[in-house]
Amino acid sequence: MATEHSLALCADLGATATWFCLGDQARRHPALLHRIAGAGHAIGLHGLTHRRAFEMDRGAWRASLRDGKALLEDLSGQPVVGYRAPEWSLRGVAADWWRDLPELGFRYDSSRVPLAVIGNPAAPRRPHLLTEGLWELPPPVLWSGPVRMPLWGWGPRVMPFSLVRRALETLALEDAGTPLVLHPWELDAEQPRLPGLSLGHRYTHSIGLRGYGGRLRELLDGFRLTSLEAWVDAQ
Repeated sequence: MATEHSLALCADLGATATWFCLGDQARRHPALLHRIAGAGHAIGLHGLTHRRAFEMDRGAWRASLRDGKALLEDLSGQPVVGYRAPEWSLRGVAADWWRDLPELGFRYDSSRVPLAVIGNPAAPRRPHLLTEGLWELPPPVLWSGPVRMPLWGWGPRVMPFSLVRRALETLALEDAGTPLVLHPWELDAEQPRLPGLSLGHRYTHSIGLRGYGGRLRELLDGFRLTSLEAWVDAQ
């Protein structure tokens, strides 16, 4: 249901998106992957499973990327050149593993965020080349300094509409190439509650879900929304 809502939102907005997919879920639901690719969207790798990068050793992480990339390419019939680690987890012991991505066949990464706790506040906030041919595309944040808000997930669901819209317009004027992140489950207000979540995860997962699809249609109306692959190709 969440995937159907997301595809409908993209169609309404005339958007071409990059869908970061898990290999094990694509294997379980190949028809959904075919629908996404058939609608003209690009496929990126979110991992073979949702295990965070820094929870694996480097060899196991590399193997998971090779296997996940090959699986998604086989199922979708298109090249997979983008990677986004689960929970922005190219950090800690995995902070420099991005250096392996070109060898593994990737042209860009979107795994690190300029925020505390889940990233590095000192990291660049705009797309930048990490090495020749490999782009880093960080997700957008609002404000600078120690107080920042993510412009994805729970952030746009709780912040004033006009504030979020102005921030998106600024990004568009800069042609920022900045990923506008949406989890399909955010469009399913009737989803079951997940057991065992911490208080913080329960808040960020559930706040502001009701009516969010309509809010997003208004927030993103009038923008030209393309895949990350299209932006990288244009550089």
